[in-house]
Amino acid sequence: MKNEKTNCKIKTSFFTFFFCFLYVLTAFSCSSTPLPSGGQVNIPEDFLGIVHAAGTPNPIEEQLLKEMECKWVLSTFYWHRIETEIGVYNFNNYDVFVDYNKKQGRKIVGVLGYGSDFSNPKKKKIFRITKDSMPLFLRFVEETVRRYKGKVDVWSIWNEPNITFWSGTDKEFYEMTKLAAEKIRETDPDAYIIGGVFWRSPSGFIKKMQKAGSFTNLDALAFHPYAVNPSDCMNVYDKFKKILSGFNYSGPIWITEMGYPTGGWYPSKVFLNKYPSFIVKTITGAAARGARALLWYEMEDAIEKGKSSLDSEDHFGLTHKNFERKAGSWAFELCARYLPGSRYVPDLPQRDNIPSNIISFCFMNGISGNNTLVLWNDKKSGLKIEIILGTSALLHDISTGQNTQLTVNTSVNITDKPIIITWQGENLPRIEKK
Repeated sequence: MKNEKTNCKIKTSFFTFFFCFLYVLTAFSCSSTPLPSGGQVNIPEDFLGIVHAAGTPNPIEEQLLKEMECKWVLSTFYWHRIETEIGVYNFNNYDVFVDYNKKQGRKIVGVLGYGSDFSNPKKKKIFRITKDSMPLFLRFVEETVRRYKGKVDVWSIWNEPNITFWSGTDKEFYEMTKLAAEKIRETDPDAYIIGGVFWRSPSGFIKKMQKAGSFTNLDALAFHPYAVNPSDCMNVYDKFKKILSGFNYSGPIWITEMGYPTGGWYPSKVFLNKYPSFIVKTITGAAARGARALLWYEMEDAIEKGKSSLDSEDHFGLTHKNFERKAGSWAFELCARYLPGSRYVPDLPQRDNIPSNIISFCFMNGISGNNTLVLWNDKKSGLKIEIILGTSALLHDISTGQNTQLTVNTSVNITDKPIIITWQGENLPRIEKK
């Protein structure tokens, strides 16, 4: 199946400019890194994945996915592609996608959506399920879930309903989610179902959806904390978690999309040399906050390397169009290699006379013995600190993936570009001002 992103991301609509305006305002209000609250967090072994990856077998891409230790892939199971005529289902392309990824040992998030040509003949592929078309949609859900029972690991109901991916009323969406979740549960009692899938954290929308009973059959809630920088992203995460705690939700939180474009005109655009830093800071912050999983948006650019495009949607890839790595792919790979399966310990490293602008995250792993320390400086100027581990360690370059052997005690200049240090054993890390 062709690796295809959703064609309807916000581009030049009123909503784009409106949300971009909010983005710009936020960018200047949250330059410092918000630290997670709470205690220790266990990071799942299958924490990281990639959106729109492995659509069709490709040996170059497959090698990269293995190197980047990608545990999840996400794809939309489009109603209008599967049911081309009423009652006629064609799963051939999706069979290839599902069977190939299961063979490679990856887990799958399948997004169920959107409208079909015959659900609303006047507006093809409309982002709405009306009362009249609901029985047809639910039958599509049933047929799809039954076919991939035991193969698709997570079913996600719809995508970003609080922006342009839903053109019906809010109440219609609440009802659609509720009925679709019931149908999935009826078809496969063991299915894992996530819903919401909000763009950022729309407080009113979420609260009304919960009040309508739409979360009843869901195993988890998902959202997309798109932001202008990692600090903003973490603020959005904290806000989302606070909203959910308002109605005593303490279940899993999935990030089924998060990324930054390296081109185009979105205000969230990041320069290629800053891309690795944004990736490490975002993944580290989400892991320490207890996110169940984070799927990076996305595997490859939609435009050939060297070609210009004002559409930022063409530039979200970890790689270029031909799967040539961007520097950010090494940052993702390092996070995928060392964070999953570890335990975030907020009281580590021990800090001696270290200013608050030095951000530190420590992940300990008693099973494999691979422990990880992530450090960066919220200020652009560097600060030399002493890292005391009591054992030898490796310093990893997040832009190249290369590593350098460190001695027992090492002085390192900490800048706004994160450094990743790994070591084995039970030694607890300590940092002190040089």
